[in-house]
Amino acid sequence: MKYIVVDTCIVMHVIRGKAKGQQANEYLYNHPDNPTLVVSVVTKAELLSLAIQLKWGADKRQLVEDFLKSVTIVDINNTDDDLMTAYADIDAYSKGKGVDKNGNLKTGSANMIGKNDLWIAATAKVLDATLLTSDGDFDHLTGVFLTIEKQ
Repeated sequence: MKYIVVDTCIVMHVIRGKAKGQQANEYLYNHPDNPTLVVSVVTKAELLSLAIQLKWGADKRQLVEDFLKSVTIVDINNTDDDLMTAYADIDAYSKGKGVDKNGNLKTGSANMIGKNDLWIAATAKVLDATLLTSDGDFDHLTGVFLTIEKQ
């Protein structure tokens, strides 16, 4: 089974009806593998928080709820050790203090990656899933821990 983990920024583009959101929808719904869409529970929390912060009305909030009903949500509380290990490995590697899958230290300066993005990346790693994003927060992990599709 093929999985695609959807980053929060992509969902935001879709909710707002932006061009990147339309591109993401085309990528997802025309994907030849008919993948299962997955989000980390932190993406769910970020979306709910943004709905409050941005004072979204009922229509946009309904779009969020509909989206969340259509995907598989991975919870970080009730999971196995693989997710915790992936988080630790990606965090240490990003800071230049851990190694990649080949035992190599990261070259160059450390990459600051937010804690929520660490959970999202760890989710994609454990599922051996493509991570769909539109920002550069995960670029240093491409080909090291993750396969990334940018829209």
